[in-house]
Amino acid sequence: MARLACPHCSKPVKANPIGRWYSRFSCPHCQGALQFDAITNAIGLGGSTLFFVMMWALVMGASPTANQLAIAAGVVCVLAIVVSYLLRRIVKA
Repeated sequence: MARLACPHCSKPVKANPIGRWYSRFSCPHCQGALQFDAITNAIGLGGSTLFFVMMWALVMGASPTANQLAIAAGVVCVLAIVVSYLLRRIVKA
């Protein structure tokens, strides 16, 4: 996996998108404003939405269809979060 580099100073940046989608943060070296790109944010939003679908199906449904929906949403949610982390990109905020 390629290391992330600050678009301001080109020094390495450690950034975890999980739970920080759409948030702005600063480069630890130059204090430049950064955020994750639109693709990383969209994948994160999709994963979060699927998490809520999974929880809704678990809480509200007692049928086999609801259980299948919960399992499918849970699997795709985990995949979306992993893909969001692997494809993460940062841009100037």
